[in-house]
Amino acid sequence: MKKSILMSSLFLATALVSQSALAEIKVRAGVASSTYKLSGDYLEGKSDYKPTNFGLTFSSDSGMYLDLAFSGGTGTHDVRNDPVYAPFQSASESFKREDAALIGGASFLNQNNGIAGTFYVGIKTGKTTLGCGISCVTRTSETLTTSGVVFGGGASFPVASGRAGSVGVNLGIGVMGNKWEASEGASATAETAVGFSFGVSYTYPITSNFGVIADYKGNYYSYNFGDSNNPFKVNESVSALGASLYAKF
Repeated sequence: MKKSILMSSLFLATALVSQSALAEIKVRAGVASSTYKLSGDYLEGKSDYKPTNFGLTFSSDSGMYLDLAFSGGTGTHDVRNDPVYAPFQSASESFKREDAALIGGASFLNQNNGIAGTFYVGIKTGKTTLGCGISCVTRTSETLTTSGVVFGGGASFPVASGRAGSVGVNLGIGVMGNKWEASEGASATAETAVGFSFGVSYTYPITSNFGVIADYKGNYYSYNFGDSNNPFKVNESVSALGASLYAKF
């Protein structure tokens, strides 16, 4: 899926450049402190991990933009830290999370007050791998793979007429699917779920082409898996407090 997102981004970037003059390319990289939580009928627990983030944004002089983002990190989870799993109960198992998104949108700047509005639509994927080496007999891991469409909007407000940077807020809605798979071959597919995301950020330009971003992001979804004979629910949330450096060309 990541490969298809990368190929799609290259195609759309080419189309963006061909339709209007490319005004700016922005690259960014950073780290975050993230919390991943699961709850529902059978799985409950969380993982605190520190992913690295990379992004690339193509912007045109008309206000249209294309953003490609990747993040990933590893840690441990405590999903199996429950007496129900005895005698294979485990307080700590391996954890891995990967995310990718391709977003296109348009922004509009109010020249009088410096406030910018934006709307966007795109595709997003995520993959969570829960290790099961200690707490399971034959199973070594479980994965939850999500993919779908996201859309939303936001606004950016200048601080001290832009001399001290800007504060941004955004809110989005996602229509996502989810597939659960276990290492021994068991699997289940969730019904399409509607969830939401939100974020706040502060951007400070150190120079005209270089700066820093501090942000907080949250994503929340609830999925219904299985069929009428064996249904089960999984609630998934990911939150992250991060910092990034960016450079504009």
